[in-house]
Amino acid sequence: MFGPYEAGSEIGRHVERAVFLEAFGNTPELLASEYGPYEATSVFLCVVDHRKRRPAGAVRIILPSDDGPGLKTFNDLELGWGEPADALLRRAGVAPPKDTTWDVATLAVMPEYRGAAAAGLVSLGLYQSGIRAARRVGFDWMVAILDSVVHRMQRFAFHAPFVAFAPARSYLGSRASYPVHLHISEWERRVALLDPSIHDVIFDARGIEAAMRPLDLDRVGQLVAAPSATNRRARERRASHHVA
Repeated sequence: MFGPYEAGSEIGRHVERAVFLEAFGNTPELLASEYGPYEATSVFLCVVDHRKRRPAGAVRIILPSDDGPGLKTFNDLELGWGEPADALLRRAGVAPPKDTTWDVATLAVMPEYRGAAAAGLVSLGLYQSGIRAARRVGFDWMVAILDSVVHRMQRFAFHAPFVAFAPARSYLGSRASYPVHLHISEWERRVALLDPSIHDVIFDARGIEAAMRPLDLDRVGQLVAAPSATNRRARERRASHHVA
């Protein structure tokens, strides 16, 4: 897990640029424009293949903060779906608290890791890391806008953690994407009954540790407890270094 101004965060951006150009034709310039306003409140979860020394997958999470731009998913809904996020969520009967909800802004797996075995492992690692990180700091909700293919795959592979709360629309090169929410504690109860092995992997980090090293949860609190203050200090250090 990397903060936005750590060198390792570029692993996450590299995966974003490669996968979203291939899948949706999103240029690096478009991605910079879309996600630039959210850089200071972004963190990146990265799966790295240490044998081949290359990135395998990544997630960008946008954190809520008092002085930040908010969550991109919520901000984009009014423009793309014609209604404020609050109205769409209220109609669906859900109410994620905005101050304790994470925005899964991007989730991507590199092409060479999409085989039957590798794709499942990389996705499991990303889900495991994101869920356990959120729970470590007391967050119980996530939101995202998922391409319809990804939405269908996660419903099949992981027993529908993300649930659509509005119809599909075109979005950033995707012909059909769904606004979705994930209520972590509700999904945990459901997957514990339906698939105990998946539950053990994602919630307890048991089952794939021989191939996938679990996220260091002690680091999570350092990065997400106060994103605005932490990132402000990082920006100041970086600016001071450049001046020197």
